[in-house]
Amino acid sequence: MKVKVEFFADLREKVGSPVMELEIAGGTLLDLIEEIDALTGGAFMKNVLEGGKLKDLVKVLVNGRDIRGLRGLETGLDDGNVVSFFPPVAGG
Repeated sequence: MKVKVEFFADLREKVGSPVMELEIAGGTLLDLIEEIDALTGGAFMKNVLEGGKLKDLVKVLVNGRDIRGLRGLETGLDDGNVVSFFPPVAGG
């Protein structure tokens, strides 16, 4: 299946692009995260996961819906989905 992945703030720098279209074999958000991590040489997962869970201040949306209101990392993905990753942002 093919999904569009958007990265915001400093995650863009970690992956080297604001947007990717990826063909993934697995069907969950965790499968996608593992695929992105492999493509970035291990630079991605440590920025979004901690102890096997999504970091508290990281926000992930699938088609505009927060995964915390869905099935978390086990949220199923379908062909054509848009997944957006937002890292913690601070400032004033």
